[in-house]
Formats: sequence, structure tokens, C-alpha cells
Amino acid sequence: MALLLFESIFCFLSAILCAMKSSRDKQAKIVVTDLSIMAGFLLLSDFLFYICQGRTSGVATVVMQIANITLFLLCDLFLIGILTYISIVLFGGFSLKKDQPCRWRSILIVLLSAAGMVMVVISQFTGLYYTIDETNTYHREDLFPLSVAFPILGMLLLLSILLQYRNKTTQYRFLVLLSFIVLPVAGFLVQYFFYGFAYMDIGIALAVNIIFIENIIYQNQQIRIAERTDIRTGLANEHSCIEWIRARKAKKEILDYAAIYFDISRFSSINRKYGANTGNRVLAIFAGSFSKELAPDEFLGHQRGDQFIAVVHKKNIDSILKKLSDLRVEFTDDTGKDCDVHLSVRAGIYEIENADVSSEDVINYAAAALDHASHSALDHSVVYMTKDLMDTIEEKIRFEKEIRKALEKGEFLPYYQPKVNSRTGELCGAEALARWQHKGDLICPGEFIQVMERNESICDLDMYMLRRICKDISKWMEDGLTIPPVSINFSRRNLADPDLAEKIDRVVTESGIPKNLIEIELTETVDEFPLSVMKAFVDELHKRGFSSSIDDFGSANSSMAVLREISFDTVKIDKGFIDHDQNKDLTILDHIIKMALSIGLKIVAEGVEQEAQVKKLQSFGTEVIQGYYYDRPMPEEKMRERLKDPYYNK
Repeated sequence: MALLLFESIFCFLSAILCAMKSSRDKQAKIVVTDLSIMAGFLLLSDFLFYICQGRTSGVATVVMQIANITLFLLCDLFLIGILTYISIVLFGGFSLKKDQPCRWRSILIVLLSAAGMVMVVISQFTGLYYTIDETNTYHREDLFPLSVAFPILGMLLLLSILLQYRNKTTQYRFLVLLSFIVLPVAGFLVQYFFYGFAYMDIGIALAVNIIFIENIIYQNQQIRIAERTDIRTGLANEHSCIEWIRARKAKKEILDYAAIYFDISRFSSINRKYGANTGNRVLAIFAGSFSKELAPDEFLGHQRGDQFIAVVHKKNIDSILKKLSDLRVEFTDDTGKDCDVHLSVRAGIYEIENADVSSEDVINYAAAALDHASHSALDHSVVYMTKDLMDTIEEKIRFEKEIRKALEKGEFLPYYQPKVNSRTGELCGAEALARWQHKGDLICPGEFIQVMERNESICDLDMYMLRRICKDISKWMEDGLTIPPVSINFSRRNLADPDLAEKIDRVVTESGIPKNLIEIELTETVDEFPLSVMKAFVDELHKRGFSSSIDDFGSANSSMAVLREISFDTVKIDKGFIDHDQNKDLTILDHIIKMALSIGLKIVAEGVEQEAQVKKLQSFGTEVIQGYYYDRPMPEEKMRERLKDPYYNK
């Protein structure tokens, strides 16, 4: 009896652990949790049954009746649980629809389970299966074998499904699922012939425990695979590439290889034309096709976006580059139309000549060579890593490390450039710009932003700047100053994070400042992502009470589509229109401003340095000016003084 109680507690704990554990397969997680709970109640019911049998108190009699019917009902209900789990493993899900394999056998198993439970309820009142006498003692009746027949018949049908589709899973998982059927059946049969101990319950509990342990092992394996696999292409990712290179280094084979880091030229145009989903399909089709061109002891992985890395034998470099120079991918778009595109690539190549080079540096050197290839005007160009180029790259790497350390040390500061109403001369807003205070010098964004964009530390900088800005605004509020909205530019790299709006909201909310004092600014050119991604982000910002603006408007070829699809609050006019005073530029600028105003957008002109530019913008209907004409970006303490005296005498 103690064993039954121990097993029951173990099953309940297993259910709790399973429910708490994160899992990529939600269906399997729910089923294993439910099976563990059912096994726990089954064992607990049998424990209470043995405790109460022969005791004639009112409580013991009631507990005996409840425990007995619960035990019989759960034995039949287990059939559906086992069927569901086996269906998930073999077919990816459980359903009784027409397209589900073994549909009729599955329906029959469900009917057997339901019929068995109905018979248990009837027996409780008629004594068909069992009776409990006045001494609270259990007795089997003539139709008791029928109570065993329902679950065993269901198990045999489950066995037939498992045997028929055993090739749909690994041999290891097949044996686990087989034990899931065999152990309960063995328990049923042993208990039928050797009444007196809960063999049936032990068999079911063992089966559930095996499934619980197997599911944990399987989920951990899936997590390990997911960590090393790119979900869009099915290829290995950078983590897997590093492990692959390390394995070749361990075998002293690495000097035979070269790393080719390449990207697909103008892939953003495919995303814009066909949408992100189709773009991902094109990447997957390309990856599947090109991987077949490599030798078994060569490697192809997906890095990010449209970037890939191949580690190939040096002797095969020319043939690989030739294949990459002429690629055609056939695919079906979201409307079902058959399409094809011609792809060309730019590549950076690092021929491994030093066995001591780290796996990470193999990738970094090839990526750096690609970076130089990307500066070419050609869609197809190749750059080999050389000693001079490597020296340049190492200097860049040192600079990147300095930037990361600076971020950790808090060396980046917000500088505020005022936005001024040119009609009244009143300060009406500000843009926060990052400055790096490094070794006594103040470094402007042009020297570090592009580097941070490449290694994606820009996302950390943006959130860091948001926290610093909120802190400054909070101090100004404590001083009783009137504060206009402050805009902060978020890099397009951030759009890869679906929780970005929530994270921004959390930072601002925790700071205690009003949300209307923060405006999130995005650049128009977001080639890595379709407009739908930016739209979803801006919509979520609005739901959370933030305003948004589009920076450098008119600098990309998608300007009209951006205005049509996305509900920005403010448009910041591209500086190029303001710097040029040709009639053509001014005419375009005039139309952009009129169009933006007609659809209810606010206008900000930035980069304004001359009075003549201010006059011209005013004549076009633009009043809010940002630029050296009024003020340069300033540190927090000077901005505090400006807030105390918010008027410009121009």
C-alpha cells in the first residue's frame, strides 16, 4: 500500500514538473501532464480502496465507493490519453477528421473507452462488475471480465496502429510507445488472474513514468536541435557551425578548408514584392537546393537574414563560387502563382592557414571579407581575406570590444537637440542622440552606429538610451519643469524582437514618466523586414499610449507605401530635400508636406541650418524645425537650462 501512495505522489509531482517545464510541443506537454494526473488519481484511489476495505464506518464506505468507481473509470479513460499521445508522436497531432491516419480505429478506441465508462457507471448501481457487501468488502461478479475486455481491446487496436506506422518515429521512441501499451496490458492480465495486489495500477504508473521521462529527454533533444538549427531554412545555425569547425580542428583537418560567408544580393526586394513568408520559402528552397551541391564532409549554415556560411574544401572554392554565381529558384507565392527568381551573391572567403585560429574567428574573418565585398557596386563580387585586410578587421574587432565595454560601463550619453516652433520660437520637442564619452573625447554616432548595427549591439544601446532618457525626464519633472515630448531613434534591428513594444512600455512605466513624453522614431528604410512587421510594431506602440515618427522620409523608394500602410504620428523630412534648393527638390518637398498634412500627420524638418531654409519651409506649411539654425545637440544639464528658458529669439 505504501508503494501505491509513493507512486501516486510521484505521478502528481511529475505532472507539476511537466506543466512547469517549457516545451516546443504544447500538445504533447498537455497530454503527458494529464496522463500523469490520471495515473496519480488511479494509484491514490487504489491506495484508499485497500485502506478502507473491511472498515464499516460511514466515511470508509463512501471513500470505498468513490475510490472504486474512480479506479475503473480511469482505466477506460487511459485509452483516449494513450491514443492521443501516440497520435501526436506518429502523426503530429490527434484528430478524428477524415484526413487523420487510422481514423476508424481511433474512433473505435474512443467508443470502446466511452462504452467501458458507461458500463462502469451502470455497474456501480447494478453490481454487473462488482459488489461491495455490508462489511465494506469488494467482490468480483460474473461480468467482471468485461471490465478488462474494453481496455485490452482498445490496447490491441493501439498496438496495431503503432506497428503499422512504426517507421514514422525512431526505434527508441517506438520501443517507449510499445512499453506504454504492453505494461498496462500485462498489469491487467496479471491482476485478473492473481487478484489481491494492484498489478494493473503499477503497470499503468510505470508506463506513465516512462513516457514522462522519455518526453523530457525528447524535449531536451529538440531544444538542443533548435539551438543549432535555423527555423526558416532548416539549416544549421552559427552555433552549429562553430561546433562543426571545432570538430574538424580536433581531427587536424581544418587546414584543408575555407569559409565562404555570402549573402543574396537585393534579397529585400523579394521580401517587398512577395512578402516575408514567401521570402522565407525562397530562402528554404535555395538552402535545400544548394546544400546538395556540397560534399558530405562540407558544411552549409544559415546565419541571419539572407546571409549564409559554407565551410568547404579549398580545392572546391572555384566550383562552389561558380554555382553561386548563377542561381535560379522556383517557388509558389502566397496567391498560388508559380514564380521564379534569379539570385546572385556576394561572398567573403577566408582560407584557413592557422590551425590555432578560433572557430569564431573563422566565421568573423569570412564575414569581414563579405563586408568589404558588400561595398562593391556589383551584385556579384568576391573578396578574399588577406593579411592587410585582416589587420584592418582586427582593428575593427578591437573597436567593437571597446564599444561593448563602453556599453557595460555606461559611457554612452543622451544629447538633446531641440525642436522649435519657428512661428513662436518656443521649444516644442527634442530628439535624443547618442554620444560616446571615451578617453576624454566625445565621439559622435557616425563613428560607432554602423559598427553596432553590424554586431547588433545597437539594440542594447537603444534600450540603454531609453532608460537614460527616462531617468533625465524624471529628474526634470522633479524640478517642476515643463517637458515637451522627446523622440528616440530605434534601429531597424530591433524589429526582429516581437516583444519590443512591451519592453519599451515596461521601461517607461517603471520610470514613472507619462508615455506621451516619449516618441519612438524609426527610419524609413527597413529592408530586412516587410512593412507588415513595422506596422505591427507601430500599432502596438499606439495601443500602449506611445506616439511614433518616421525619420528620413523620402529617402527610400517605398515612401508612399509606408504612409499608406503605417499610421505614424509624425513625419521627419529627409535632410537631402532641405540641403538642395533646386526647383525639382523643392517641388517634391512641397508635395510631400502637403500630402502629409492632408492625412493628419505632423511635420518636422531636420538638418536646418539657414534662415532661408526656415522661410521656405514655413511657406510650405512646416513650422517645427530641428537643426543647427536653432541649437546643436546638448548634454542633460544644458537641456535642463533650456527647459527653464524655452524661447529662442530669432
